[in-house]
Order: sequence, then structure tokens, then C-alpha cells
Amino acid sequence: MVNKTRAYAKVNLHLEVLGRRRDGYHDIFSLMAGVELHDLLKLESIEAYESQNDAVSVTILSGGGTQKDILDSIPVKDNLITRATVAYLETMNMSGDAVFSIRKNIPAGAGLGGGSSDAAAALKLLNGRFSRYAAYELSAVGSKIGADVAYCLQGGFAVCRGIGEIVTPLPAKFPYWVLIINDGVHINTGAAYKALNITGEVSPAREAETGKRVRQVVKALATGSIDLLREIARNDFETPAFEQYPGIGAVKERLYDLGAEFSIMTGSGSSVIALFKKKEKAVQVQDKIRRDYKEVILTRFLH
Repeated sequence: MVNKTRAYAKVNLHLEVLGRRRDGYHDIFSLMAGVELHDLLKLESIEAYESQNDAVSVTILSGGGTQKDILDSIPVKDNLITRATVAYLETMNMSGDAVFSIRKNIPAGAGLGGGSSDAAAALKLLNGRFSRYAAYELSAVGSKIGADVAYCLQGGFAVCRGIGEIVTPLPAKFPYWVLIINDGVHINTGAAYKALNITGEVSPAREAETGKRVRQVVKALATGSIDLLREIARNDFETPAFEQYPGIGAVKERLYDLGAEFSIMTGSGSSVIALFKKKEKAVQVQDKIRRDYKEVILTRFLH
């Protein structure tokens, strides 16, 4: 039985918020991609038994990592690893005690999906232990925890629709190095959606327009055309984020000035990514700016 797995960070290469649904969630169209930056999650032990009444107990131990202090700032009950464990066991009408350890390297609240990826990793480890669910069933459990968990269960390059739970994998030829810049600004996702001030459901016209962009995105990835991606890509969260935190917009502008072939804010913020074809150029830019920001991480896409 495998008792540890990597939880990979994700970046958004495109992100549109299309409308607000009657249930309060927002429909999106996003192009997501996994990168090699990862946490390492280990299931140290689990004792489970049939029960519909007893609570599930989860312990999360620090396994070190560059972001190990994050664990101290998040109550265990609010950690998505805990929520994933509770959701998984409760769907089987079980309770129990689980102990995880995590080597934490993905910055929190940075638009990199660290919490969602950890939750997905926990679900994979639990399913490896109990062998209860098929992939699509595990994805349904994940969607109850967070909008990005379904994607993180799958990874790779993918178009995500609905609230993020409809994941369509894409073939891609994108051998780019990814520079991630985060200056420690934490943007609350709920507040970010509120700042967009979207009140209605997605219109048929917007849906048709988005459909065209989906086809363009698929073409850009299939052909490896970063020029096409740069032409069509956007992140609807950038405008309110740049207005509230001008420094984030300045990072994106600076990266282009330094020769990035593509740059965009990922998720609802606050990290900005830049793509470089050549590693030497990416390293050069990293060395130039690493002392100016809290985090300057060089990684690359997973294929």
C-alpha cells in the first residue's frame, strides 16, 4: 500500500468568471496546469470503523518544507486535509482516527491551489487504503471540499468549467519554465469574487463567446503557440486585485520588461507567473529579482 504522495501546485493560464448561479457559486472557464512545485503528504496511520455518529479525528504533523510554518496558522479542523478525510469517511458511514504528516512547500493563499492539492492527495491516499471509489466518484467527493479539488485529483493541462468540477484534460506541447512570484499578499477568494460584482447567471451570448475561446485555448496548447495564448489569455481577478494591490500589477509588468514570454496572475491571486522557453533566461530573471519579493520559485510544467 502506498502511504505517501506528492501534491502538486497548479497555475491558471486563463481564468474567466462567467456568471453567478442560483446556488451562490460562480461558473468559470479556466485553463489549469500542474507544475513540479509540490507538497509531500504521508498517511502515517488510520483506524476506521463503521459509525454514523462518532466524529472523525485527524492529526496533521509537520514534515518540514519551505512553508512549514503554514500549519501553525491554520486550525486542524479548517485544514482541507481534515475536510477531505471527514468527507471520505462519512461517505462510507465510517468514523475513525487518521494521522498525516506533510512536507509543505506550496505558499498558502497564493492562487497555487496548495490546500486543494493537499486535499486531493489525502483522498488518493485514503482511497488507496480502502479501494472504495472509482476516479469519477472520488472526484465527486472532492468537489464537496473545494472547487479545485476535482482538477487536482487529475492534474496536467485541463480546461475546467462549471464551478471548476468539470475537468477536461488537454494534450499539450508546452515545455516552458515557470517562474512564480509571490510577495506575501493574501487575497481572500470570497472577497475576490465579491469584488467582481457579478450578480446574474451567464448569458447565452457570453457562453458562445467563451466557447470560441475554449477552442482557441485548445489550439494554443496543442500547437505550443505561446503567442496565441498571450493574445487570448486573461484573468478576470486581475483588475480588482491590481486596483487594491498595485504592487501585484507591477510584478507582471516588470516580468514582461525582463523578457518573459507570457505572464499572468494565477487564481484569485496573489502570485504572478511568468513563462520562459529557456531555463538560462528564467534563472537569470530569478537571480535578478529574488531579493525583491518574498517568494521567487522556479519550476516547470508537468507533462
